Amino acid sequence: MKISVACLPEQPSIAQSCELIARAPLSDWMPVLDRLRQAFRLPGDRWTRIPEGANALFQLGDEVIVKLVPPNWRQQGEKERLVAPLLDGRLSLQTPRLLGGGVVDNWVFVICSRLPGSSLADVWPALEVGQKRSIMLQVGTLLRELRSVAFEADIAIRVEWRHYIATLISDCLARHRRNAMPAHLAAQVLPYIEAAGDFSPPAQPRFIHMDIHPWNLMAHSIQGKWTLSGLLDFGDAIVGHCDLFELLTPLIFMAQGDPTLVKALLDAYGLLDGYDAPTLRRRLMATALIRPDSDIGFCMQQVPISGPRDTWEQIALQLFPL
Repeated sequence: MKISVACLPEQPSIAQSCELIARAPLSDWMPVLDRLRQAFRLPGDRWTRIPEGANALFQLGDEVIVKLVPPNWRQQGEKERLVAPLLDGRLSLQTPRLLGGGVVDNWVFVICSRLPGSSLADVWPALEVGQKRSIMLQVGTLLRELRSVAFEADIAIRVEWRHYIATLISDCLARHRRNAMPAHLAAQVLPYIEAAGDFSPPAQPRFIHMDIHPWNLMAHSIQGKWTLSGLLDFGDAIVGHCDLFELLTPLIFMAQGDPTLVKALLDAYGLLDGYDAPTLRRRLMATALIRPDSDIGFCMQQVPISGPRDTWEQIALQLFPL
């Protein structure tokens, strides 16, 4: 569905989109939201703004979420519309049910059901290690389920793997320098990646969510014990050929250098028998360096410093204590 409201800028710069999403009050978005309410016969509940995320997010009552994605990164919205039906009912966790989608003023809109529960990000820091370990076991199981999701051979999010990897490698150093990576570490990036070996695909492609971390997981408490209940945000998803891209985010943003949590995740996932620990650690570090849009400095901040960080070998030991 294509809708014109003449409310949103149709060709904004990246800076304009970021400014609008970060600062525009709810009233500025209401003409679009009310038009979508009318077009999709949504409930007459009150709209509220959800401040998290890189896109404009709104909640309607307790049941409906609307995401508005600017044209600058419209592929994220298109992926959401494609992946939500693909995962619906396929996992042990709930996923948002797609209620509608299209384009309004050249922005992609996605209307979906709101998942019950609390964002895991709100509770994760305060959980004791036993509860964190239990959740990491669930995450490992979730990754296995995602790996087994069926899809059509010509699905739009499938990447041509060798070209995809070659592009990631060729683009990564410039991104790291833009993110102010120290010069002595930047000089080591490409030699380290080359030494990590080939990123050759295995026999079968698989679905890769790419961004599994506490902000994209929902949880609920049962008799004081927190457990995962939902998975959301599919804007970075691809169909590709490497398990390590899926493991990176929970290892860095959830295990955070804790060997107990790392082991729980990898044991529950259980599909990495072909790697010894040094090889797996090096491959994970190299994958983190080429991952699209990765700010490796921010990733390193998630893991407590436990020694020198002058080489990628030293950093890998801290990020991935296998």
